[in-house]
Amino acid sequence: MSFASTLGKETPQTVWSTQEALGARLMLAIPFGSRVEDMLGFISVMGDKDLGLPVLTLCVDRPAGGAIVSTVVFDSTDRYTDFVSRLLVDSAMKFEVAALD
Repeated sequence: MSFASTLGKETPQTVWSTQEALGARLMLAIPFGSRVEDMLGFISVMGDKDLGLPVLTLCVDRPAGGAIVSTVVFDSTDRYTDFVSRLLVDSAMKFEVAALD
């Protein structure tokens, strides 16, 4: 299941602050490597075996103000793990990046 929404008064920082309080983990700041205070977007993951289903969030700043947030709620940890595995395989096959040891 996925959701997308335009948030007129939120910023990537305020969305991240809410997610962080819920135990989310920041996977990537946009621009890449930027500090939270300077980011214009992010990708995060929330949930674990005790807290519930995995949730992948993509949030980007809107030039007109606010933020656009899209989430994917995985229906099981197995499906999330399969997705992550597929990303690793794609990376190794299409970008010649070594898979994790």
